[in-house]
Amino acid sequence: MGFTEKFDAAEPTHRLVSRSLSGVKDWDELGAVTVENRAIRVLMDYGTVVHLELEPKHGQFETVQRELVRVPDSKCMFVRSDHEFRASLPEDRVVIESVLEIPDGDTDAWTDRLFYFDEFAVLTDQSWLYRSVPHETHIREINAGGHEGVIEELNETLDPVRGSAVVPFGGLVSWTTDDTTYDLKWDSLYCSNKEKSASYDLERLKQVTVLFSEDSLRLDWKPVSQESLLRRTVWRVLNPESATPPAHVEIPAGEDGEKILEAFRQLREKLGYEYSVETASD
Repeated sequence: MGFTEKFDAAEPTHRLVSRSLSGVKDWDELGAVTVENRAIRVLMDYGTVVHLELEPKHGQFETVQRELVRVPDSKCMFVRSDHEFRASLPEDRVVIESVLEIPDGDTDAWTDRLFYFDEFAVLTDQSWLYRSVPHETHIREINAGGHEGVIEELNETLDPVRGSAVVPFGGLVSWTTDDTTYDLKWDSLYCSNKEKSASYDLERLKQVTVLFSEDSLRLDWKPVSQESLLRRTVWRVLNPESATPPAHVEIPAGEDGEKILEAFRQLREKLGYEYSVETASD
């Protein structure tokens, strides 16, 4: 996704994320598309304008072309945009929601939503608020700066939705010990130093035990043998280090260590991970 320079000046503060839960379809209550639509309904309450780009193959392209304003090239917010439209809020909200929705099991609407709906953004008078590439679920970015209450409302909306949440854009917490930097992201623990880097999937994590007396974490992971053949092959070819996550990780003492513990707990609670979090005294 590319924003023109005018709209790319503000950095994202948060992102909307969804785990790939087994057996869940996009249009299910916990599905990635339904979750994004729930979030967008909240975000549109704060926005004044929506920009979207559709391909002519989209089933509602003619409706959008008739109901919304075509954006001239000089005012496009998407780079290399061919069919960019502008909707005013709240006047055109019904049209936008119609384009976003996927009726249960409607494969044509699913194809439209995922492949012929190229880019989407909610704007306010000051800046962009939300931007998304519908077929790239990792590009669901929020700019909450200056919009008091929006993250709190999104959290309330997504609290009952297992496997989805709004998280800080840069990760939950970061720390450095012995020249190694650790970043706890929403889906992985990323480790890097001068010699190597690796990302360890939180889906593999079984238990986090905090040893405050030693300023360290004990991490128990599922064995490599339980992973799919495809994933094991990718690890072997592209990043062998990712196949062997660390059993112990040092953490800062005191309050910073408590923040790391709380970050693991937040991820477990918000996203429904199955790992447990304990302290050595439990």
